[in-house]
Amino acid sequence: MGLIIGLLGGVASGKSTVARLMAQRGLLHVDADALATEAVQEPSIRRALAAQFGEDIFDETGALNRSLLAKRAFASDSTTKTLNALVHPEVRKRIEQALESAGSRPVVLDAPLLFDSPFAQRVTTWIFLEVDPEARDARAAERGWAPDERARRETRQASLANKRASADHVLENNGKIEDLGSRVDALLRQLGVPI
Repeated sequence: MGLIIGLLGGVASGKSTVARLMAQRGLLHVDADALATEAVQEPSIRRALAAQFGEDIFDETGALNRSLLAKRAFASDSTTKTLNALVHPEVRKRIEQALESAGSRPVVLDAPLLFDSPFAQRVTTWIFLEVDPEARDARAAERGWAPDERARRETRQASLANKRASADHVLENNGKIEDLGSRVDALLRQLGVPI
């Protein structure tokens, strides 16, 4: 297995954007959110989610109302644990399959709770995204989140100080996407990834 990059940072710090930029430069993007979206299509998981969080999390067409599920699932530690217990085993299986299929190709692993997951030990290089809280709040607002939602979700994760201290590299992400792309290029070159 080749290089596996793990992205760390606060909520709305741009981890998915950095992962997409890396994918554009040839890395395999293993996107846990996309894999979770696939996982909740499994009939057994859908039934379990409806039983735990209410039938109304699925609309009349069967589509998952992700914001309603998030509101209920992130309401407390116990409901968050319930969601994780229902969905994470299938997501972990899919991540494992993706990593195995990568061979020696460099991978960027984009997972919200990667730092606390079993895959943390597979990461060969950690990158922490440094972003001002105001910028993260603005990005969360662009997603339609309530003003306190970013901070509320962040309380259920490892502290930013711990994530930053564990990182091998820090990537600043307060500016424009073009500037971020240049910084990603420089960091990949430093890591020996041909771009």
